[in-house]
Amino acid sequence: MNLLEIKNMVMFQTNNDADDLGDFLPYLEDYINEGYDRLAVVYASEHVSMDSELYLPLTHDKSSPELPDWAHRAIADYATWLIYRNGNVQKQNRGQQYRAAFEEVLSKLQGMSVDAETGLRTVLGNKVKKFINIPR
Repeated sequence: MNLLEIKNMVMFQTNNDADDLGDFLPYLEDYINEGYDRLAVVYASEHVSMDSELYLPLTHDKSSPELPDWAHRAIADYATWLIYRNGNVQKQNRGQQYRAAFEEVLSKLQGMSVDAETGLRTVLGNKVKKFINIPR
């Protein structure tokens, strides 16, 4: 997914709520990049920043996160959770499912590490290609 697709996913998940749009739209890219940062730290022990060579913030609609494809939706889930977190109790409860989905992907990425000798990504002790797109 690229930044535009992640934004569209957040809009879909929040039901395109026009009443709240003005409240969260100015912060949407910040929320998305915060979620991307949390995943990148777990996946590659590197923060998303302008100083990073690989993990740059998502700033234009065609930019994509440098994470496995299956983890991209979690960024939208994180942003959706942050939007709902600041709402009333009903919205906060609605956001919990998105937080749980994000945390699940985060824990799958935590279970992945790079073998120091071979440079291959290891998942639960099985050596797999470094850029695998399907969690095992």
